[in-house]
Amino acid sequence: MAKLIDRITLVALGTARGETETLYKAKKRKKKKKGSRWLRPFERMQRRTLDAQEAFFRDANRRHRKSNRKRRDGWLRDGGDNTMKSSRKAFKKIRKTW
Repeated sequence: MAKLIDRITLVALGTARGETETLYKAKKRKKKKKGSRWLRPFERMQRRTLDAQEAFFRDANRRHRKSNRKRRDGWLRDGGDNTMKSSRKAFKKIRKTW
């Protein structure tokens, strides 16, 4: 059979319940994993680290814009606090890595 066909089902019209019979059912192929088994933990750690970095920069950017809206040169005045708070948020995410 062609690779596009997964199943062929025959539907009986004469019965009240519409009984069916499967004539052909293709075997499902297992997808091949693209990474080496021994590298998977490192790949997971890398992905989580990148997620934590993304959380840091996204939160830092949000706080930066909010500080600038509050007052003149607010990003400079609140810079240390904003960085510390964003770092704390990123650290919470990266803690799951270890």
